[in-house]
Amino acid sequence: MKAQDFFNISIEMLKEDKLFPFHLYVYNPQSKLHTVFLHANSPLTDDHYEFINFIVEKGGSLSVDRRQKRTFLNSVDLVEDDIPSLQKREMTEIELKRMEKLSAIAIEKSNAESGELPKYDLKSGINQCIDNDSFLPMILSAKKEIEIFELNISHTVSLAGFLAENLLNEDNRVNRIVAISYYFAKNMNMNDQETLADIVCAAYFSHLGYTQLDHSLSHRPISELSEKDKERLKKHPGYSHHLLLKSGVEISERCKNIIFQHHERYDGSGYPRQKHSEFIDTLALILGVVSHILEYSAGDITGSKLPIRSVIQRMKNKTFSAGLEFEFGDKIYENIINMINIENISEAA
Repeated sequence: MKAQDFFNISIEMLKEDKLFPFHLYVYNPQSKLHTVFLHANSPLTDDHYEFINFIVEKGGSLSVDRRQKRTFLNSVDLVEDDIPSLQKREMTEIELKRMEKLSAIAIEKSNAESGELPKYDLKSGINQCIDNDSFLPMILSAKKEIEIFELNISHTVSLAGFLAENLLNEDNRVNRIVAISYYFAKNMNMNDQETLADIVCAAYFSHLGYTQLDHSLSHRPISELSEKDKERLKKHPGYSHHLLLKSGVEISERCKNIIFQHHERYDGSGYPRQKHSEFIDTLALILGVVSHILEYSAGDITGSKLPIRSVIQRMKNKTFSAGLEFEFGDKIYENIINMINIENISEAA
């Protein structure tokens, strides 16, 4: 159950009664969880009172399931106006903007012939983007979906919405990685907002660590780097992870792990920890394959640009090419290979 499924009460609202026809919950601000404190029709003892006061002193609270609101109010002889947590509050500016966007989408749906907006078709969409060398349609489509994520699920989900609203406005490398990774995750049936927010935020923050390296390391093809410089470059996931920890930005542990693992490979050949197979988060592998394809295509690895379809063809044929990686796991590998049309592509491309 989510935080919004409960409303807070004070111990004084229970008056002198000892038995109640509703469950009492306590909220722990550290775990951010509501747990049953006292089941319905169980006696409220002096020890219980003492524990509740302790919880409140530590920043916790006593609460009731909203589904039992009417039972609670009738039992303690109160009305909604007596319960501050049941009062409607004014919406924040961010909430109002989200509601405006949702209203606009509702109008679009009502104007659509089917009454529903068409879902973004990843396969046709990404191929059109490659044909036109412009990923702006995919980026703007992702923006439209992400910026209306719910605001009260977690800091990471809210942050993903904020980043999408403010940054997913133009066609650039980072936004391509964000949009493709987002839709790729959805294509693999990862549809809950917390999961999608994790990969969105990870895609934006994964290369923060480059700021701690010599500028030339991230602006020269990897093939031109010395072995010593390559080892230095491999430290960037750890630096990214460390910077986020030091910054105090509240993002999920999974998001941090994706950032730390996005250069790990399924066969253990990646870095920084040489993790393999199921020990690597699937979202890290998705972010890894999307980033790698775009980086290889742009010439960041070999110094020579190569059309995206040619990169995919080499991956599909397992053609040995300096710096080209294949080890992202069969499921991810097959999804990315099948997503992009490579018929009639020649190496001359």
